[in-house]
Amino acid sequence: MSNVDDLSYQIFINQLSQWSEVILSAGSIGSPQLLLLSGIGPLEQLNELNITVLLNLNSVGKRIQDPPRTTIILESPEPLEFEQVQVVGIIDNSQVIIEAVSFFEQQNVVDYQYMGAILTKVSYPLSRGELQLSNKNPQDNPLVRYNYFSHPFDIQECILGVRLLSNLTMTTSIQKFTFKGSGNYNILQFIGFELPQNQLDNNALGKFCKDTVQTFWHYHGGCEVDYVIDKRLHVKDIDNLRVVDASIFKDSPGTNPQATIMMLGRYAGVQILQEWMNICEY
Repeated sequence: MSNVDDLSYQIFINQLSQWSEVILSAGSIGSPQLLLLSGIGPLEQLNELNITVLLNLNSVGKRIQDPPRTTIILESPEPLEFEQVQVVGIIDNSQVIIEAVSFFEQQNVVDYQYMGAILTKVSYPLSRGELQLSNKNPQDNPLVRYNYFSHPFDIQECILGVRLLSNLTMTTSIQKFTFKGSGNYNILQFIGFELPQNQLDNNALGKFCKDTVQTFWHYHGGCEVDYVIDKRLHVKDIDNLRVVDASIFKDSPGTNPQATIMMLGRYAGVQILQEWMNICEY
């Protein structure tokens, strides 16, 4: 079995070429982790793990974000198809996004449980966290804490979203999925957490947000522009090293960032070609 100290890699750059460089695109978790493992990051953290410090860059791994989501899941009395998000709703004058999906699970040979999920998500959250190394092994996950709802603005936005979820359950479209309860009343069958009964109780709604918080895997930050890299995407004070992925974002829309990241790759490619053309002119 390999020793942790043997799990190291080297990249050789042609020192005779002005065009040689490394582009780091390991994602919003992998890129700050690799910088830290390479000795680029907060001095104190690197010293604690006996990592040779190449550059004391305190912002590596800092200011990470993940738009938090809160979800309710309802059982359906009727079969539903598996559907991903088709339509996104955005509440006016807010940073709240509403989405819905449907899915099913096989219970036994013949029976299926059909479910629909409605979620509210806070885009552009103000809460920020931090990524740190768990050890020197690059194959181990780092320690990541996003500090969901640590900023009061985010919790207020989530409360707004939960109130809308409650209103949606009263609509004709959702009431079609009720079951007959005792006393011949129609009821919604929640799976997991039920919505708070008192929609005027901010404390209960805030607790619901924190108890049900989940990720939608749209995290970003850790190598943010102006903190870790410059506007040309170069790591500060490091020659021939750029970061090109979601770790450089200061903010990201609450929806899927795939198109944004693809455009970033296009932007970086055009920028690099322009730099090479400028070199050739001289």
